[in-house]
Order: sequence, then C-alpha cells, then structure tokens
Amino acid sequence: MSDERTKAIIGDVVEALRGVLRKHEVTFAEYRAGFMHMAKTQEAGELPMLIDVFLNSTVVEIENATRTGSKAAIQGPYFVPDAPFVEGQLAIRDQDMDLPKMLMRGRVTDQSGAPVAGAVIDLWHSTPEGTYSGIPRHGDLDKKYYRGKIKTDADGKYECISILPVPYQIPNKGPTGMLLETYMGWHSWRPAHIHYWIHADGKRDLISQAYFEGGDYVDDDCCEGVGNEFIVPEAYENGMRLMEVDFVLDEASSPKPARVAEPAE
Repeated sequence: MSDERTKAIIGDVVEALRGVLRKHEVTFAEYRAGFMHMAKTQEAGELPMLIDVFLNSTVVEIENATRTGSKAAIQGPYFVPDAPFVEGQLAIRDQDMDLPKMLMRGRVTDQSGAPVAGAVIDLWHSTPEGTYSGIPRHGDLDKKYYRGKIKTDADGKYECISILPVPYQIPNKGPTGMLLETYMGWHSWRPAHIHYWIHADGKRDLISQAYFEGGDYVDDDCCEGVGNEFIVPEAYENGMRLMEVDFVLDEASSPKPARVAEPAE
C-alpha cells in the first residue's frame, strides 16, 4: 500500500471509531474498560484471532466483488507458509490411523474451462483435538501433520487423502472468548472445514474453505465464514468421505492477496 492509501484508510478507521463513541455517548469508564480488554487481548496473544473473528469475512466480501471465478473464503490465523509437499496423502499420526478418512479431490481450471496444470494447493485442517500443527500455542505437533502442498496434474486434477477434521472452539478461556460469550452472547465454535490456498503462474491466488453438509455449526459459524457455495454434499467413496471441490481461477491481472506468514497463535 502507498503511504497515501495507508493514511486514508487509517484516518477513516479512526474517524469511524470516533463516530461509534459519539453515537453511544461512551463514558470514560466504559472507554477505559474497553481499552484494558484490548490490552489483555494483546497480552494473551489473541489479537490476530480477535481481528479475524470480526473482520476477516468483511474483507473476503470486498475481495469477492472483483472475482468472476471461484469465490474466496476466510483464511484464518493458522496458515503455515512452508508446509512440505506431499504425494497423495497428508501425514497422519500413528495414533490417528484408524480414524475416519476423507478423500479430497477436484479440478483447477481457468475461466475458459482449460485445466491449470502445476497449480500448487496448500491444504490444511484441524487435528482430531481441534488444534493445528505447526502452531506453538497449540502444542508441539510437527507442521508436517494435517497440512501440506500438492500439485495439480496435466488435466488440472488433484487428489489427497487425510483424516476428517472436527468442529472446534476458538480459544474461549481468554479475553476473546469473554467478549464473544459473556458480553455479546455468541458462541465460539467453528464447523469442521478444510483450508485451501491455490496459486499458479499467471493466475490470481485463491484462498478458500470447504465445509461438510449437515455438520455441526455449518449454519452458525462464529466467524461467519460459511456460504452455500463452500458446503460439499455428503458422499462416500471406498469408505471415505468424498470432498470434491473444483476451483476456477481468475487471471492475474486482478489484484492478488499478499502471501505473508500469519502470526502464530
């Protein structure tokens, strides 16, 4: 962003917040209480998560207004940029080998329907405990588990096996959970889902998710990330839940999201 654009955006954000304070005639005591809650959120390392909960879906809405191919979805804070390349299966812990499996497959094309060969797809999803590998605050699980990069073949097809992810609560024992559950009366659950980040030469990057038809919280996601276009109908193949998702990529002449490392949660 240019300095002028940064200046304009920050100026408008500050003025919008001032407008909210004036509208509700916020008292000094209320202001200080809110200030201290934000300070506690920062101290708990939850500020990136708090921002994502309330604002990620809005930025996606803006992003999708300029897309003519597949729509984007929220990214979330648990992307790891240097996940390993895999062949046909994400790494599964020995203790999880007997858990239900899923088959992720589909096709990546351009807007004319031509296959996009060699597209790199970052895949990641939750562990059976509802955490993510490679995230220090989630434990010491190696980032090779339940995430990885795959490539599309000459026909633009991809296929990869893993275990089924689970619904999970975003951290709800700290200030973010208090804000959601105590002050706002919301819940803190996300439905089971798969993350995708697709990038290919000459194409606009696409960040997306896939949700399971009939899954818990699909109709009530605390992050407002679910749309009908991201819900995959229930189907099975060789005893595995089939998650068949095709992607249509825009040309790179459209703005691309910056691929930056996310703060570790």
